[in-house]
Amino acid sequence: MIGDIMAISRLRMGTDGKGVSTLVIFFGCPLNCKYCANDFCHKSKNISESVPRGAYTPQELIQVLRKDDIYYRMSGGGVVFGGGEPLLQSAFIHEVCKLADPNWQMRIETSLNVPWECVEPLINDMDEWIIDIKDMDPIVYKKYTGVKIDNLIHNINRLKELVDASKFHIRVPRIPEFNREENIENSVKWIKNVLKVEPEVFDYFRSVEVPEL
Repeated sequence: MIGDIMAISRLRMGTDGKGVSTLVIFFGCPLNCKYCANDFCHKSKNISESVPRGAYTPQELIQVLRKDDIYYRMSGGGVVFGGGEPLLQSAFIHEVCKLADPNWQMRIETSLNVPWECVEPLINDMDEWIIDIKDMDPIVYKKYTGVKIDNLIHNINRLKELVDASKFHIRVPRIPEFNREENIENSVKWIKNVLKVEPEVFDYFRSVEVPEL
């Protein structure tokens, strides 16, 4: 089994949850967001030599992650799977989690807009689900992402029945030219009512930086 990985960013603090973390960024995403921070994740293998691309087995990736084992243990950090959309490679991530030290915190950053079959393998693997919902208004969501919101709604309703609310970190961005304060307020209300958690609301700024492998 091979993971299609765009970048590995080590020794991160303050951006991916508690402690020191390593962010593993995967290629592939079902969304086409207007202000995508990692638009390179959509590129094909040969479209640009400037886009780093790495093929790892679960065992090879674990060897990279173990380099920072002591930092994870001392700080309460661990590994974050992001992208792109990491859930498209959930079978690979599941194998990595089976090999990982149980003391590491395992987190995933996801739009949750994938078939349920991509979510299910990781239900018992993740210590934290960092979910970027974009906006809960179906019209705003499709205008910004280019796809329907249906998978997100379906998955979040199923996931809340299987995962404790303490494992959810829901993020709601203020997206210039797409969602207004009224939209954001409605999204926050929906999240509080359905998931029983307080979401993080933040200002979105476009970025094109891609860390090196």
